[in-house]
Amino acid sequence: MNWVYDFYAKQAKWSGAYWGDVLDIHREKILVVKEFAGSENKRALELGAGGGQHAIALAELGYQVVAIEIVTDLAQHARKLAERHNNVDVEVVEGDFYSIEIPGTFDVVCYWDGFGIGTDDEQRQLLKRIRNWIKRKGHAFIDVYTPWHAAKSAGYSSRVGQARRRYDFDGEQSRWIDSWWLESNENQKITQSLRCYSPADLRLLLEGTGLALLQVIPGGMMNYESGRYVPKTTLDKAMWYTAVFTYP
Repeated sequence: MNWVYDFYAKQAKWSGAYWGDVLDIHREKILVVKEFAGSENKRALELGAGGGQHAIALAELGYQVVAIEIVTDLAQHARKLAERHNNVDVEVVEGDFYSIEIPGTFDVVCYWDGFGIGTDDEQRQLLKRIRNWIKRKGHAFIDVYTPWHAAKSAGYSSRVGQARRRYDFDGEQSRWIDSWWLESNENQKITQSLRCYSPADLRLLLEGTGLALLQVIPGGMMNYESGRYVPKTTLDKAMWYTAVFTYP
């Protein structure tokens, strides 16, 4: 996965996303954590924290949060944001969550928007790491992309910030291909490949990890005809779902 750092660093720079303050959309996202795990005197670990907005929203609920982010500029932004919100308990750690060692255990582990960057074996190893990070009866929350929506998106292109973005789909490997390039220079194209899982596929991936799937919560969908995003829909139409796990 040598492409990961370069892709996410350039995506953040070109898109202009991840650099703002905490918004209502971030606070609404993490309410699912409170619903399943409560919030009083709890520790949380966030993987791939981006600019830190979700980590801070979670800390506002009372969590002590450790946020892992691989991209240096994003980690620095998350630290500065946490300093501005000086009533929150957020520690930002720069590193690769596939290999970094984080001491202690957590009541909650979150991974929003990004699961699937590796192979099935690599994702299974990550799930085992998550099992080791969470306490017994703790919870993990992972956003997972759906193959049916990814297949529907193939060929769709849009402008995001300074860049153009195009979706494609590898049906044999069930991977969503997401390519970005500067409108002024297509030679700088960057691409991420995300493995998509139906809930049935995800349950197979869980075998041997020690985690149990509690619930699947459908997220939103993109209407590619109108170019409009619909924030909530049914599972059969959803772009992604939040998988809620526990360590029984």
